[in-house]
Amino acid sequence: MQNHRIKKMFVYIFLLAFFTVLGVNYLKERGQYHTLQQKTVEDPEFRRDFFSDSMRENRQLLSDECKTFLENVEKDVNYHPIPESIVDKSLKISYIDGWMVERNYKGKRGHEGTDVMANVDKRGIYPVLSMTDGVITNLGWLEKGGYRVGITSNSGIYYYYAHLDSYANITEGQNIKAGELLGYMGDSGYGPEGTKGQFAVHLHVGIYTVRDGQEISVNPYHVLRFLENRKLKYEFSQ
Repeated sequence: MQNHRIKKMFVYIFLLAFFTVLGVNYLKERGQYHTLQQKTVEDPEFRRDFFSDSMRENRQLLSDECKTFLENVEKDVNYHPIPESIVDKSLKISYIDGWMVERNYKGKRGHEGTDVMANVDKRGIYPVLSMTDGVITNLGWLEKGGYRVGITSNSGIYYYYAHLDSYANITEGQNIKAGELLGYMGDSGYGPEGTKGQFAVHLHVGIYTVRDGQEISVNPYHVLRFLENRKLKYEFSQ
């Protein structure tokens, strides 16, 4: 009889512990859900972790605004902006998650994009392609961005490509298809128009939305990683 009571006691303790943990986890999840439901596209957490595997797998926890923005980018992006060379395998690229790393040219600020670095540091070799369909809404020189292209997608999201060496045969207002050539990777910028050579050859990629008249950037790093398996193949060499 005593052994039976002891066994029952252990069962009660186990069940109590189990349901306590279950309840705590439920409350945590509800709390997390409530918190994420309040987020807007301006929130640093959303901007920094944008398009990460975790965010895409748990999109149901996002606010409707954030989820819509995420899903619009998913629909927009088709190809990696730097194709793969089929004739020169040395022409690789690399990039890291440098979101909001400090920049100091003409004042301290956070880096609002991802720098795709050229393995071969020569301007005018690597083609730069549009990741999306859209319209060229900005084209020309910016002091901090050099020769740049800005494309507004059909969903209204702005994709920014900077520090080009030269342009393809494109014009402002032109409709662009994903995979279309925009120009060639370079090292332009940080000075008056035509300035080159202030840094290594690379492509700066930015992704922006506009909210209440304010331009808001999100981290493009995870978008670029997602597109690694969507590289077009081009014939280009040194």
